[in-house]
Amino acid sequence: MRHRPVLAIAALALGAAALPSPAAAQAGEACAIGREVADDRGGAGTIVGGRDGLCLIKYGDGRTHAWVPATSLSAASSGKSAPPAAGARRPAQAAAVPASPEGVAVLRPTIVNRLLYRADALGHVVLTGNVNGAPVRFLVDTGATLVALTPEDASAAGIERSGLTFDKTVNTANGPARAAFAELREVRIGELEVENVPAAVIDTLKQSVLGMSFLNRLKGLEMRDGVLTMSW
Repeated sequence: MRHRPVLAIAALALGAAALPSPAAAQAGEACAIGREVADDRGGAGTIVGGRDGLCLIKYGDGRTHAWVPATSLSAASSGKSAPPAAGARRPAQAAAVPASPEGVAVLRPTIVNRLLYRADALGHVVLTGNVNGAPVRFLVDTGATLVALTPEDASAAGIERSGLTFDKTVNTANGPARAAFAELREVRIGELEVENVPAAVIDTLKQSVLGMSFLNRLKGLEMRDGVLTMSW
């Protein structure tokens, strides 16, 4: 994002207790700057950055940049693509049309679903999603390691405070705060649904945050001209 949200989590200082992410563990090698890659839609580009299991790809037109999961990239020369990120539901690809009498096979394009959200004047993207079926107002923050819920939103989603252990300390814009780990059964944004999402419930948080434990499960994440595009 171009601006750091006022209420966003600066960093979840979870130390050895942080949840491991296979994509993040491979990011150093998979997101090597200057490496030429192809995404699973056949788009070719060059890696210009990487963070939390996502590689920032500069595509051939020189203008379009997109955050793409490292696990969905392959070497540009291989022509192969990795399987889609786990947990994100995608429609099945349409089958190829039988070859025409002239011997030319016509392929129907793969369907890619997208959600678009316009940032406000400060560059913040705020959207409404659902956690375990309950509506939650989220601030999108690519700098937050986990999805973070206020105690009130967690309770609405069926995560009772009595069942949580607030034994972690995290740094927020308002200073240190107590936090408890949780796993969300499902997080839905529009037609996009991701299951088993690691999260934290933060004691003094005033605004729930949509962090990388959800965002890195997408096929693509791009901010361009003040519009955030999520694709899966």
